[in-house]
Amino acid sequence: MKSLMAYEKIRDMILKGQKLPGTRLIIADLETELEIGKGPIREALMRLDRSGLVQNIPYKGAVVATPPTPREILYIYELRKELESMLAVAALDSIAGKDIAELEKLHDLMLAMPHDHYQCDIDFHFCIYRAANLPHLYNIAKAYIFSVESVLNVYRRKKGHIIKFNAEHYDIIQALKSGDREKVRKAMAQNIESGLAIIRETYDDLLQQPFD
Repeated sequence: MKSLMAYEKIRDMILKGQKLPGTRLIIADLETELEIGKGPIREALMRLDRSGLVQNIPYKGAVVATPPTPREILYIYELRKELESMLAVAALDSIAGKDIAELEKLHDLMLAMPHDHYQCDIDFHFCIYRAANLPHLYNIAKAYIFSVESVLNVYRRKKGHIIKFNAEHYDIIQALKSGDREKVRKAMAQNIESGLAIIRETYDDLLQQPFD
């Protein structure tokens, strides 16, 4: 829990320009600044490194990287929508009953609106993409997702967002069960577009600047 709090606070400082690109993030300083222990801060920096918002440089430590621009994020989401819809359709050829059962289990967890709804959401998508048996494209999809994670308002999803995502996940499951390729493609594309809507809200609320 504290590592998630540290992640949010450091991420917001970077996105607001309070920690500029090239700035060293020294754990001892962050511990004092955030009033959070070293362990959670280390975990937060590892997650930020994975998302690309921070880089761990040998002999220098964690350094603030340059976040993606709004234009880059839009392009990434266009690529995500195309690739992830393709993987979902490809999964129809090999998805098994155990995969559907796992998706339904994750959906049930998300209906309870857990604090880690975002992670359940990611696990839901990865379950489908693994079922496509296209490992190279699966890895590319993961890279796209993590490349924009830094600007996702991932731990502040509003109740309305969660209800909408849960309904879309249900539609995806039903589309997969039906075997209808066009339904699967549309259901997945809609869910990706909803993710972009959260980023737009993040820029409006957190950064107080238009997203275009």
